Amino acid sequence: MPRISVIMPVYNNAMYLQEAVNTILLQTLNDLELIIIDDGSTDGSAGIIHEIRDTRVRKIFHSENMGIVTSLNQGLDLAQGQYIARMDSDDIAALNRLEVQAYFMDQNPSIDICGTGYTTNYLGPVRLNPMNHEEIKVWLLFYCCILHPSVMMRRSSVDRLHIRYDHNYPHAEDYELWNRLSTCAQLANIPHNLMYYRLHGGQVSNTKRVIQDDSARRIRQRQLSGLGIQLSDEEYAQFVKLAEFRVNAENYEDYQAAAGFANWLIERNRQSRVFNEELLTMALSRCISRVPY
Repeated sequence: MPRISVIMPVYNNAMYLQEAVNTILLQTLNDLELIIIDDGSTDGSAGIIHEIRDTRVRKIFHSENMGIVTSLNQGLDLAQGQYIARMDSDDIAALNRLEVQAYFMDQNPSIDICGTGYTTNYLGPVRLNPMNHEEIKVWLLFYCCILHPSVMMRRSSVDRLHIRYDHNYPHAEDYELWNRLSTCAQLANIPHNLMYYRLHGGQVSNTKRVIQDDSARRIRQRQLSGLGIQLSDEEYAQFVKLAEFRVNAENYEDYQAAAGFANWLIERNRQSRVFNEELLTMALSRCISRVPY
């Protein structure tokens, strides 16, 4: 049984695939299996996968495109390691990524899932997400603050919590999963740069933005329902302006509307006690001031 199983779904990423695979196979912690699931690629990705000779690689080929959620859940079913890590086929992992994450998980047995810091440019800056569970839980209201391809999970947690991705939230399946798990699992982010998250025109956030935004709205609304809140279209537009740090603090009306909406959220949370009040207040203040975490 390998120490770590790495799940890598692939769909038409031939340009970046070999580099992504190499950064896993060259890890300093090499007791691993790499589960590559080609989801009906048509650009030569399958041929690249066929040519990989490393015995630690398990190759799965779909005859047609079935979607990333199917591939991810298949990977979870196949994974045999003590820890299960995610990796995208267009990103680059630091060569000590798995070693650092496994050490962190060993030292923190209460943590079920951890992500890492990352860059989107070789020259930086390093982007660090909220580190502890309560911070993550609050910030998940606003955006997906756990980088999916950087994640490591415990196999025991996957089994205990029956962790699977949900087909009902296309192109935001990770955001939905972290929000769902925030009430029953312990989440963390390691404050180290262990991933190069590649930005390019073919990403889902560019090609499927409308669908992704609809999924995100339903995820946020589900979380807000814990506060007894059902947002109107106008209220949700105000919420998105906060979440995307688009409040114009120099415009009095814009600022007052955002501040009033934020105070309303804080008061509703004070009644329901779903989120840590101090952390929610701090997050909303940063959103209004356009100061991302």
